[in-house]
Amino acid sequence: MNPPSSRHRVALLAGACGLALLTACGSVAPADSVEQQIVAQLGAATADCPDDLDGTVGSTLTCAATDGDGPFDVTVTVTSLTDGDINFEMERVGGAAAAPPAEPAAEDVAAGDVVDGAEVAQSVFDQLTAMVGTEPDEVACPDLPAEVGATVRCDLTADAATYGVTVTTTSVDGGQVAFDIAVDDEAGTS
Repeated sequence: MNPPSSRHRVALLAGACGLALLTACGSVAPADSVEQQIVAQLGAATADCPDDLDGTVGSTLTCAATDGDGPFDVTVTVTSLTDGDINFEMERVGGAAAAPPAEPAAEDVAAGDVVDGAEVAQSVFDQLTAMVGTEPDEVACPDLPAEVGATVRCDLTADAATYGVTVTTTSVDGGQVAFDIAVDDEAGTS
């Protein structure tokens, strides 16, 4: 796998209320939601943000985090707003660099290739577990084209209900494929 960069693009998904995923409350992202993303995306053991993240493009927030290598700061910057979603970048500042455990990326993928469905499903599983706090029963996904804007539908089973999950490729850069995840509000819509 190519070494991950210290910048990770993440979207707070407003349409995922069915599983209590991150939602933008008005024009802010709650501090605890940002903290969960820091843990999930940067592999931090703990994260503490002093305030909610203002949903204005260019707004920044500095959070404290720790991992096995010790404490570090994370600068969170709002990059865009899309259909009620607050998109932001996180940058690890200080401390030893660590690779995120569940980054939505694929090994040696170039534009036009695909990310194996099992790898997409595992990443969706890991990220939703980190965001919601409980593991779904199962996630199944088809291969995801490594093309910006490509979309696939996955099936997520939790508590005997099946939810549709939309996975959309947002970037392909240096062998890394990033994607957004949106869970349907209601079961049975996959």
